Amino acid sequence: MRRLTERMNLAQTVLKELRQQPLSRTELEQRTIRKRGTHGTFEGIFRYLVQGGFVQKSQQKHRAAYIITEKGVKLLEAVQ
Repeated sequence: MRRLTERMNLAQTVLKELRQQPLSRTELEQRTIRKRGTHGTFEGIFRYLVQGGFVQKSQQKHRAAYIITEKGVKLLEAVQ
């Protein structure tokens, strides 16, 4: 149960950052690690959020910023 709570807290941190502004993956990772987590935990939750449709690239460019989707906003509201 503790691990699930940690993952949801990490997801909440990522989604809150993206709600404030679109960010590159690198900048998002740096901000998230500063607040909580490690590179490994960030990788796992970021992959989950992208594959689940909670965050997406703002453009099709290789280095496009990521944004929170409507689905991500709903998840953020649910975990707060």
